[in-house]
Amino acid sequence: MRIQTSLLAVAVGGAIVLGGCGSDNKKVEDLGKTLQQQGQQLQERSRALQEKARELAQQVRDGKITPEEMQRQLQEDARKLQSEALDATSDAVDKAKDIDGVPDDAKQQLEDLQRQVEDATR
Repeated sequence: MRIQTSLLAVAVGGAIVLGGCGSDNKKVEDLGKTLQQQGQQLQERSRALQEKARELAQQVRDGKITPEEMQRQLQEDARKLQSEALDATSDAVDKAKDIDGVPDDAKQQLEDLQRQVEDATR
């Protein structure tokens, strides 16, 4: 699923960028941990969405719901998940900009990551 790939980028990319700062700054470390946790939570939600898709597909096969109803439900949940992924990335970038120990190149990499997530969730 395309969403899951972008969420993985949030968790891994953010942790790598912040971990590579080489700073002993507690705020940098905390932000990296928070970003990793958010990425993991988003991945769990993505897996739950995939499971929901399988369940809804079975309901379509059983004649309990229409394909259109399945699509509507999945699109709504996918939009929420995409929004959360974008919010998590934006929050991380904003927080990183406010921390003195984060080098400019790391901040730039986080901004690049944010653009990648935005592109992947369009």
